[in-house]
Amino acid sequence: MLTSDLKKDQELHGFTLTYISKLTEINAILYQFKHRKTGARMVHVANADDNNLFGVAFRTPPDDSTGVAHILEHTVLCGSKHYPVRDPFFSMLKRSLNTFMNAMTASDWTLYPFSSQNTKDFYNLMNIYLDAAFFPLLRERDFLQEGHRLDFAESENPQSPLLFKGVVYNEMKGAMADPSSLLNDRLTEALYPTTCYRHNSGGEPTVIPDLTWEQLKNFHATYYHPSNAYFFTYGNLPVEKHLAVIEQHALRHFSAQKIDSSVPAESRLSAPLQVTRTFPLAPDETTEKKSIVQLAWLTCDIADNFERLALNILSTLLLGNSAAPLYKALLDSKMGDNLAPGSDYHEDNRTTYFAVGLQGTDPENTSQIESLILATLEEVIHNGFSRERIEGVIHRLEFSHKEVTGDHYPYPLALLFRILGPWLHSNDPVSPLRFEHNLTRLRREISAGPFFENLIRCYLLDNSHRVTLTLEPDTTQKEREEKETTSRLQQIQTALSDKKKQQIIEQSRELQQAQEAEENLSCLPSLTLEDIPAKERRTPSDFSREKEQSVQWFDQPTNGIGYFTAYLSTDILSNDLLPYVPLFCSLLTRVGAGGHSYLEMAERMEASTGGIQAAPEILEHPENLTDFKKLIKIKGKALIRNQSQFFDILTDLCTAPDFTDLDRLHTVIGQLKISLENSIPSSGHSYAAKAAASHLTAAAQLRESWSGLTQIRLIKDIATLAAEELGDPAQKLQAIAQTVLNKKNIQCAITSEAKTFEALKSGLQPYLGSLPEGGNTSVSPAKPFVPSPARLGWATSLPVSYVTRVFRTVPYTHPDAPVLMVLAKLLRAGYLHREIREKGGAYGGMASYDTDGGLFSMLSYRDPQLTRTLKIYDGAIRWAVSGAFEQEQITEAILATFSDLDRPLSPGGKGSREFANARQGLTMAMRQTLRESALAVSREQLMHVAARYLDKGRKASAVSVVASEEALKKANQELGSEKLWIERI
Repeated sequence: MLTSDLKKDQELHGFTLTYISKLTEINAILYQFKHRKTGARMVHVANADDNNLFGVAFRTPPDDSTGVAHILEHTVLCGSKHYPVRDPFFSMLKRSLNTFMNAMTASDWTLYPFSSQNTKDFYNLMNIYLDAAFFPLLRERDFLQEGHRLDFAESENPQSPLLFKGVVYNEMKGAMADPSSLLNDRLTEALYPTTCYRHNSGGEPTVIPDLTWEQLKNFHATYYHPSNAYFFTYGNLPVEKHLAVIEQHALRHFSAQKIDSSVPAESRLSAPLQVTRTFPLAPDETTEKKSIVQLAWLTCDIADNFERLALNILSTLLLGNSAAPLYKALLDSKMGDNLAPGSDYHEDNRTTYFAVGLQGTDPENTSQIESLILATLEEVIHNGFSRERIEGVIHRLEFSHKEVTGDHYPYPLALLFRILGPWLHSNDPVSPLRFEHNLTRLRREISAGPFFENLIRCYLLDNSHRVTLTLEPDTTQKEREEKETTSRLQQIQTALSDKKKQQIIEQSRELQQAQEAEENLSCLPSLTLEDIPAKERRTPSDFSREKEQSVQWFDQPTNGIGYFTAYLSTDILSNDLLPYVPLFCSLLTRVGAGGHSYLEMAERMEASTGGIQAAPEILEHPENLTDFKKLIKIKGKALIRNQSQFFDILTDLCTAPDFTDLDRLHTVIGQLKISLENSIPSSGHSYAAKAAASHLTAAAQLRESWSGLTQIRLIKDIATLAAEELGDPAQKLQAIAQTVLNKKNIQCAITSEAKTFEALKSGLQPYLGSLPEGGNTSVSPAKPFVPSPARLGWATSLPVSYVTRVFRTVPYTHPDAPVLMVLAKLLRAGYLHREIREKGGAYGGMASYDTDGGLFSMLSYRDPQLTRTLKIYDGAIRWAVSGAFEQEQITEAILATFSDLDRPLSPGGKGSREFANARQGLTMAMRQTLRESALAVSREQLMHVAARYLDKGRKASAVSVVASEEALKKANQELGSEKLWIERI
């Protein structure tokens, strides 16, 4: 039976079809089912997409901050009834062609999603996920590994200090040291005093050790039941098969159960609340301008779809761009450097909220910031919003609903996130995907009177449920918390009987034995190499000449959107200008242009585009490691009906950008500084790896200077200048514009439906014709790059480490390149995951091979053990060189390689990737050769490349670690002749 033939009230495999809705905006049909026996809910979104997604969610409101929901999310994936192996989730990562696999815990729900383009793989993974969610083993050893445990520093020595260990424990230590993460947790704690949102569902590191194994099992028994389950599927596979599998493998084993998992509406505060909290900062760092001040109001219930739409639009009107009144007032005040993280309308909780504030400020500014926000809101009520501005924001919302995304996360996962809150709290998964009815009502309300002004009065100014949070740095907090933890552990250790000490030793020994034991994985389903498509997927294109420029055209189903991409070479820039290229890119679309102020440009872009960005990009030559293109990439997108306005805006940006407004430059540079500093706790491994790689190739050196710690330092230095002192940087930015933005230096591409190409040309041709001719520019050749080993330590305020070792290897077309790709997957799955995550307690242990850059990396994430991890890297190399792996592991590594290679892209992303391939000289023949070689990788080849590039290349490799200064100095006491050169970030 075809899905399109399904009828309302039809019964299939224990389910009743209760609702059908055509989603014309995304070319799909939504089917809503309910399981008769258990009450389980099911939504299927049917369309032509072969990237099928499955997810099952449960409402999991926590009663405390032990992280029980988060630890359970980890533990259910550590073995189940029909798949009783140690780690079926990570085992399936390497036995699958999945395009996404993960699990995630939110404030009141837990979700298990995956996606795949392979039908056999899809149902393999569905069986694994169903068994994990409903029939997990929940062994105590898995709880000890993933959650928390007591262990001696020397595992066999009961006289050595007692420690807390555990994957989630270390993950949350890292998360709670990040002010951005901490801000959200402390804000919701104050804003929701009576409901589950006051708890940290991820887990507070000080409270996680209070959770018991029995409590974990009880939590699963309470909430992981079909009567509390929400199933979601998407794609072109028939829903009938999905329903049959869900019924057969899970639901038929259950009866209905009354589960109280609903979240009540929050009780309202009778008066605004002032709260001050702290975050840890290194003792030698200045506390000046490190605080965050955030105001938040509880708003409407999630069930009120119209109010949520209106508040979404109001949030964008107030904060959506630099011209928005609240955004502008806060930045113009100079009391802070950037909007506080999370400044927006938040609609996922049962009772929604609106938040706004400033980061990079001081505690004494709290009352002034609060007064400024309230006064600005009064002013907005008085002045109102222009109809043009409102239409611009509605356009932005329309664009976001229409666009098919999916370059970073699967597009259907974004749809699931859009519906999940309303579905779980008000049984409405449809309204978030269909907003035309509410939009019609909204236009009617706007015409009838001061609609948004009344909304501000109701939900913000006259709303007593308001919290003002000041999050300020404390240079003694880290030491104080460590002393408290040490004292707690000492008290526990003092009270331990000899028998209990021996139990801890035995527990540690048994866990280690289980982690090291060879397992029979034959119970797990797996694909074979024959399931991998033999041919590389092509993205066809055509070329045309437009105003003497060659333009590449990609015909893709973009749902009425046109995507523009251009590359401009920076080879013609002098060495003193090159470091400023990222700053130029960040500012280009945030300053005035073509005689328009930056405010006017912001409003024009909002009203007529889906966004315009510029970014530095490096494209390495596929045949050698010394040749690369250093480029500026400009990309933008707009609905086809707005292409003329889009290219008019692009013309102004590329022919007359204005970097003379030094106050504006000062504001944006302050925002950049804060954003870059915020990125370190979540991307420490990336920054560490870039720093290491910069010593190995010229391309990596430039990439680090453009997007690594070097760039952070440059922006921080410039941010110390007063506005009137920015004349020299402004001149450099203007010089970059005058040098690179010209006809001789541009190559561009368009991605859209072929039927729209002519309409796009009518805007593209005037744009290309408007560009300056460009002159002949010569620059001094760069100094020859000489690779050199390095041992780097980067000190910052973090309780965990990011440890990397990087090796220079070979380029894309070298015969060893596909072998290195497979070796990276083999090392991660066969060695590093077990040693660094399972045994070491880090959140992640990884390996990667960059085929474009010729760099092989080993990395750890939120790692409590710095020196041990460096030793693990050496052990991993010995393991690979010795060939201590099975043929099955090689097959799994090849499958994992192709899972990455064949990961789907959005329609716009496909055109962008193919355009980049053409620019760097990467041909379809090269890609096909790599594909065929990767499919044929052998044990001998893996041992050979491990010996040649990793073992023999160890002395020439580069080590880089991001950690606290204390951790780095302690490591140096153990590293002997291989000490790290320590610098503060």
